[in-house]
Amino acid sequence: MESKTTTAFAAIKQDVRMSEWMSHIQAQKASGMTIQQWCEENGVNIKTYYYRLRKVREQCVDVAPAIVPLSVPSQQGSDIVIKKDDLQISLTPNIPQDTLIEVVRALC
Repeated sequence: MESKTTTAFAAIKQDVRMSEWMSHIQAQKASGMTIQQWCEENGVNIKTYYYRLRKVREQCVDVAPAIVPLSVPSQQGSDIVIKKDDLQISLTPNIPQDTLIEVVRALC
């Protein structure tokens, strides 16, 4: 049976690893390179990159709050406002769907 200390260290190690993987994924996206180009330039096996991406996404789903139905006002010109803790994001009602999806993913 594992001790509490061993379990705590394992959890901390996993959190650090996940944070590092998230940094790599964000760096790739910010680089403007394709995943393959970024992996080659940074010495990361592409299969490893996709494995880590899947694990990061799974963790986001595991820790994400439940989806709450959202009623968007139909008034022309009114902004869409998303609030979470001390963060507030205002978006125009005609925001492209792809951009909105990326904003929601970034909040995970």
